[in-house]
Amino acid sequence: MAGFSLQFRGVENVALLMVLGLAISATVLGYGVRQWMRNRRRSGIAAILAGAAAGAFVTAAAWGVSLDTPAGRILWLVLLGAVIILAVGVFYSAVYAYLGRRRMTALLLLRFGAIMALLLVLFKPAISVQPTIGESRLLLPILVDRSASMAAADQAGLPDRYRQTVGALASQEQRLDEHFRVVWLHFAADCREVENVEELAGLSPSGEGTDATDISAALRRAGVNSSAEELAGIILISDGLHNAQGNVLSTASESPVPIYTLGVGSRDEKSASRRNVRLLSADAPIEAIKNNVTTITATLKLTGWANIPSRIVLAEDGKEVADKQVLTESNAETITVQMKWTPGEPVADKKNADIRKLKITVEPNDAEATTDDNTAELHVLITTPRIRVLYVEGTMRPEYKLHRALAQDPNIQSISMVRDRRNHFLVQGKIDGKTLASLPRTDEDFAMFDVIILGDLDRTFLGHDQMERIRKFVNDGKALLMLGGRNSFGPGGYAGTPIETALPVFCGSRNQPQESTMFIPQLTAVGAVSPIFADLGEFFPSPSKQATKSIPKLLGCVTVPRAKPAANVIAIHPTRRNANGPLIVLAVQQFGAGRSAAFTADTTWKWDLRMRPTGADSPYHRFWGQFIRYLAGVDKTGMTGTPSVLARLSTAYVKQDEELKITAQVKDSDAKPVNIASVTAAIREEGKQKEASQVTLNPSAGAGMYGASYRPATDGKYIVTITAKDKNGEIIAADQLPLIVAAHSKETDRLARNDVTLRAIAKLRDGRYVELTKLPEVVDELIRQRAASMPAPPPEKQYSLYNFTLLFLAFVALLTTEWILRRNWQLQ
Repeated sequence: MAGFSLQFRGVENVALLMVLGLAISATVLGYGVRQWMRNRRRSGIAAILAGAAAGAFVTAAAWGVSLDTPAGRILWLVLLGAVIILAVGVFYSAVYAYLGRRRMTALLLLRFGAIMALLLVLFKPAISVQPTIGESRLLLPILVDRSASMAAADQAGLPDRYRQTVGALASQEQRLDEHFRVVWLHFAADCREVENVEELAGLSPSGEGTDATDISAALRRAGVNSSAEELAGIILISDGLHNAQGNVLSTASESPVPIYTLGVGSRDEKSASRRNVRLLSADAPIEAIKNNVTTITATLKLTGWANIPSRIVLAEDGKEVADKQVLTESNAETITVQMKWTPGEPVADKKNADIRKLKITVEPNDAEATTDDNTAELHVLITTPRIRVLYVEGTMRPEYKLHRALAQDPNIQSISMVRDRRNHFLVQGKIDGKTLASLPRTDEDFAMFDVIILGDLDRTFLGHDQMERIRKFVNDGKALLMLGGRNSFGPGGYAGTPIETALPVFCGSRNQPQESTMFIPQLTAVGAVSPIFADLGEFFPSPSKQATKSIPKLLGCVTVPRAKPAANVIAIHPTRRNANGPLIVLAVQQFGAGRSAAFTADTTWKWDLRMRPTGADSPYHRFWGQFIRYLAGVDKTGMTGTPSVLARLSTAYVKQDEELKITAQVKDSDAKPVNIASVTAAIREEGKQKEASQVTLNPSAGAGMYGASYRPATDGKYIVTITAKDKNGEIIAADQLPLIVAAHSKETDRLARNDVTLRAIAKLRDGRYVELTKLPEVVDELIRQRAASMPAPPPEKQYSLYNFTLLFLAFVALLTTEWILRRNWQLQ
């Protein structure tokens, strides 16, 4: 369709028009003054006001309305016509007021027609016609990569690749729309069209369909149903990571027009990464002591997260108990965060083991590639405060096996020291992470312990100050136990020392004999009700009953002269005596605020070593457990409890085919590790009824510990249930943990920009490859090419709306007719 426009070829001088308009206004104004002076006040005022208003309008137009535009010329034409008509109207209304309406209207129309003829001659209007040559803007498809790799953050402080692309396009959108008919397309696994950049900005490089990049399909979509004559070119903005099946170079070679490729992202694989915060792992001690501070450790991997704060929250049973803020200036960093947690009393009495469920969460952020990896669950077994024991042996003898029993007791922490042949002490174990390099000497050393056990140790290894500190140690509320041996009690030289002062027996001289008669300890009346031998009466005879179960006999004992007056004799030799009565095997006493004990035997190891291979019930662990607890003033109920399985996963978020480590700790009802059990992990997808994957856990390093590796094959959300069974197939206990398995994505295999592919695409069709920052240059080049290829427009046709001769004749005729009418009506 042709284009029309109104043109004016007449006067082009605003000053001339202003002079003309002001002259007319001045004439009307002068006429009004004259009427006023002739006492024709009404018509005079009307003329003065009309002249002033006309002058004001003309002056305003002279300053604000140009003759350079058609609209300005029309406005001047209308304004001058109105001023002239106003002047004629004022004159006629004053002079010919006595005429009737019909005569007045006729005169005004004649004069108005004459004035319009004059103005047309002055302005010379014409109609300009521009023939239509069709739509001059060519199609320009712009392909924007929206695959998951475009979420990569390549430099601290910059948006991800997709946001950089949208920002660059927004800055050029107006120019592009002015010169081209832009087709906005975004692609990943498939290609889709949107209306403008604003719609692109509302999208993100995540979600369904973004797990692949098909550049080949996008190029086919850009050229569909279009010929070379209709296209200005094709712009492709991508990181070049084509990972679909199509041959992208083959498709590019079929393009009818040049392809301009713009690369976005870093060429360095180390710098390229998807913006994300991932909770790599969460760790805590498998066991924690009630009312004691425990450290929870979280390891975070922050990618593209420079100067963005993150909050890590630790919750127990849904209640927040600790948090930490994390901030890094690095674009990629792995950070370890530690939070403190104190397990208090359980919410209610539990029939099951006191296992607390902790949840570590990184508060999600919309900018993350995924928030599925922000959470981990930890289970911690809560125990009562443990007894701290120092066990010192002067010789490497079989009874030193006691150090293993101490180490295996879940309610005991111990340091064991044994003298080697070079008179040095080998040290095993730690107390609250600390150890000793030598026998304790300072108050700080002794403060580490609740109970000290002295085995076959001669007094010469202890200085007088050390022995005095041991006496004070007991007097102030702690405990001392001396075991029988060839270098303990009297034979060890303890007579008359501060240690003898604390013991419940007199030690005797170094010549005190050893009793070699084999025996089973016999309980006294006091011993039969002592917590040391609670539930062990079936193994040991007493005055009121005989033993019902047999145990190996001990190989003798050290003799001591007698017990002290305040002591209680708990067990005696059943057949051997001295001058003061039956030989003492076990005696205890309260000393100051603490307790001391003398156990003159030294071969209790037989109760365990001889009975364990037969599977027979042994009193060894229970005896020593109850004995240590009695000395420390702890109720024997700490020995019993409920069986437990405590599960751990190396991570709560794993990708398909990645290794996941599953571990579990198994304990029996005595809270002791179970080293022989059948432990399996059932991995079942949430909400699905299909059969669970079964993984067998094998014994691993650590008492009662089991472990296995597993590689999940299918993505989804799972529940991992670990169940332990005893040798009879009876369930000991079970535990559950959540697991998220993420689908493998080709988009994350490589993130560095592929310049080779982008450059090859551009080269095939004589296009150009540049980085995204040079988008304005590409737009400039396309505009120049379009301007150079456009045909010259056909000439403009003009049709004049005036004829000087006819308008002059009309002007004369109209004025003549007016003059005749005025003469005929006898007007001046």
